[in-house]
Amino acid sequence: MTKIFNPYEHIGRHDTEIIKDIDVSNTERLHNIVNKIRAYLRDEHAQSFAKSILEPGAREELKRLIADYINQRRNLHVEGIPLESLIKTVHQEILYYGPIQKALDDPAVTNIDINSPRDVFVERNGEEEYRPEYGFRDEDHLYSVINKMLIPLGKTLTANEPHIDSLFESFRICAVLHAEKGGISTESTVVSIRKFAEDTITPKQLVEYSTMSQEMDEFFQEVIPSSNIIIAGATNSGKTTTLVSIPLYFHENTRIITIEDSPEMMLRRKKAYRNYRNIVPLQTKHHENIEKRYDIAKLTKVSLRMRPWKIIIGEVRDGEAAKQTHEAMNTGHCCYMTIHASSARNAATRIVQLAGDGYNDESIAAQLSDTVDLIIFQQKIKKSRIITEVVELVGYEGAKHPICNTIFEYVQSGVSEDGYSQGFHRRVNPISKELAGKMRINMIPEDSINRWLNV
Repeated sequence: MTKIFNPYEHIGRHDTEIIKDIDVSNTERLHNIVNKIRAYLRDEHAQSFAKSILEPGAREELKRLIADYINQRRNLHVEGIPLESLIKTVHQEILYYGPIQKALDDPAVTNIDINSPRDVFVERNGEEEYRPEYGFRDEDHLYSVINKMLIPLGKTLTANEPHIDSLFESFRICAVLHAEKGGISTESTVVSIRKFAEDTITPKQLVEYSTMSQEMDEFFQEVIPSSNIIIAGATNSGKTTTLVSIPLYFHENTRIITIEDSPEMMLRRKKAYRNYRNIVPLQTKHHENIEKRYDIAKLTKVSLRMRPWKIIIGEVRDGEAAKQTHEAMNTGHCCYMTIHASSARNAATRIVQLAGDGYNDESIAAQLSDTVDLIIFQQKIKKSRIITEVVELVGYEGAKHPICNTIFEYVQSGVSEDGYSQGFHRRVNPISKELAGKMRINMIPEDSINRWLNV
C-alpha cells in the first residue's frame, strides 16, 4: 500500500526538542490549530507578532502567549500528542520556518534544496540526502514559509518578482515562484538555501581537513600576501571557504576591500578576524537604470579609489568584472577572486575569454601571465573538498593555450568507508624564477625562496 505523505512525520524523529510522530489523521487538525492561533496573534497582539517576524529576539514573548493560549483551551488539545510537544510544534510553524527549521538549526547541514513541497534534499556532512520528512503540507504552506524569510528583507515572491536571490540572517536564499502563481518554475515554487558557516575555516583547519597539506600552507604563507590569486572550481567545491581563509595570511592592519553580490564573506563578523579592523565590505546594488547600478565591475573601480592593499572579489562571472579586475591587477593591486572552471588550465583560458574582447586577446593573455601568479583549483570528491592543483600561470601560446607550471597536485588513492577521499598532496615542480623574483621584492628570506626553487 502506498504510504500517505505526512508533512509532520519528521517532528521528533531525531530531536527530543520536537514532538513525536503525529499520525497523518491529525495533520489537518494541527494545521487548523496553527491558523487559529496565528489569527489570534494578529488580532490581539499585532505589534508583538509583527516584531517577531522582523526581530528574532522578540519571539520569546510570543512563545509565552502561544503556550498560555493552548493551555487554557482544551478544545485545542490533540489526543495522543503531549501538550508540551504540541506547543513546540506550533512555535515552529508560527515563529520559525516550519518543517525545515531542524535543517536550518543543524550545523552539519550546509545546503537545503526544496524542489516541491514534498521533495526536499539537504547536503549534510558533505553528502546529499533526500529528506521528504522535511516536506511541506502543500504549495501554500511552502509559499508562506519562504515569504516569512523574505519579509524582513522587504521582499515577497510575486508575479512581478518571480525570482529572488537574497541574504537572510546567515542564509543565502534563491527562491523561484511557481508558474501557477505567475512565476517561472513549472511544477512548484523552488527554493535553494545556502547556509554560511558561523566562523571562518582557518588555513590550519584546511590542513586538518586534508583540503591542503602542511607544506602547501607553508608555501601559501610566503607567496599569497604578495600575489594575485584565482581560486577555481565547480559549484559547491569549497572555493568561497578557501577564499575567506586567505586574508588570515595577511598582517592584521592590512587594508582589505571585499566585493561580492551578496555578503557571504562577512569577515568583520567572524571571530577569526576580530583583530582585523581595516576591512571594508562592498556589495552590488541592482537598479533598473544602468547608470545607478553597482555591479562587481563598478565596485572594483570604486575600490581603487579607497586605497586598497588587497581586493577580494567573491566571484568573477562576466566580462566587465574580469576586465576591471584585470585593470586592478595591472595597476599593482593584489587581487584574489573565485571563478567557475573545470580545471586550473580552464580557469586560465576563461579569464582571457572574459577579460578579452575578441580582438586583443593575445595582448590581454600576455598581461594576465604577468599579473596572475597562482591558480588554485578545488574539487568536491565524494564528501571531501580538496585543493587538487596549485599552478603558476607562466604564459600563453596565443590566447587559448595557457602554459602552467604545476607546483602541487593531489593524488587520490581511494575512498574511506564513510565516504571521504583518501590520498595525499605532493610537490611537483619548483616555482619559476619570475615568482622567486617577486618574492625577493617582498622581502621573503632567501633560504625560503630557495626551498621553493628546488623539489
